[in-house]
Amino acid sequence: MADAIYDASIASFDELHQWMIWAHERPTHEAVSEFLELAQTLFDDDQDWSYVLVEKATGDIVGSSGMHLKDDPECPEIGYWVRTDRAGRGYATSAAKALADAAFRCLTVERVKIRMDQANAASASVPPKIGFRLLAIEDRPLETPGHTGKGFIWVRDRVS
Repeated sequence: MADAIYDASIASFDELHQWMIWAHERPTHEAVSEFLELAQTLFDDDQDWSYVLVEKATGDIVGSSGMHLKDDPECPEIGYWVRTDRAGRGYATSAAKALADAAFRCLTVERVKIRMDQANAASASVPPKIGFRLLAIEDRPLETPGHTGKGFIWVRDRVS
């Protein structure tokens, strides 16, 4: 699996580098393997849940998504990325919806969030499709070439 994730991230590096802090440099096989080991440990410890996105028709890994408790354990954050050559096919939308639904089914949280830079139009198109609302525009550090210093915070609240 490490090779397939490595291949997907290399194929999409130019796009990922624009938005993802973890893509500040091209990944190595070693870095991908280390990430997968850490992701598995955090998953097993019920602290963070990362998944690969697999295209049914081909079995290809086409991206990744996860639910993270990094800033606020009461409000998990969903993240996603999709291979550049598979973008626009609904993979991020399906993954983010499944994770938000799972958060309300499996965790005792009242809210889930998704954040991105305001210039990342592809990522920003996902939350409103799956019931998220724009909560705020935040000031953000310029951590990648595509960052503008402003980011969207989208939220979806538990429906009683």
